[in-house]
Amino acid sequence: MLLAVALLATLAASWWAVNEESGGDVVQPVERAPRSRLASGQGKSGDAPASTAGNLARLDVVRAPWPELGDPLARIVSFAPPPPPSAPAGPVEPQAPPLPFRYVGAIDDAQGKAVFLLEGAQVRVARQGEEIAGRYRVERITPSAVEFTYLPLKKIQTLNRQNP
Repeated sequence: MLLAVALLATLAASWWAVNEESGGDVVQPVERAPRSRLASGQGKSGDAPASTAGNLARLDVVRAPWPELGDPLARIVSFAPPPPPSAPAGPVEPQAPPLPFRYVGAIDDAQGKAVFLLEGAQVRVARQGEEIAGRYRVERITPSAVEFTYLPLKKIQTLNRQNP
């Protein structure tokens, strides 16, 4: 019973508030003082009561401005792979391909020094000054290395005899 009376009172108050003519005390929006006026110290003690002056002093903190609308609020992240590095400015000098040989061993016989080279599954015997398949020429055989010339580009390449 008590709840029914409270419900009726609430409904009556709501109906009365809706049907009342707007007049009397209407709340008007308040204009805010410009920031420069608060920051300069005007309006603290003369315009406001003492209790409000302390509150304004706390609000007088200078804050960083909001970012411009053109500035992104968050960092843009891309999961795309980076672009390939740009080519050097000048013309690139052609390079000889890596040597296709592996050093297997050496022999010193009546014809002179010779080296055994493994190219893929084929073993070749090469002496100083000989051409191998029209692409390489053996220039020098030393105790630590074998020097080749890549014939199409006339580039000298060295094969270390202590390679694994």
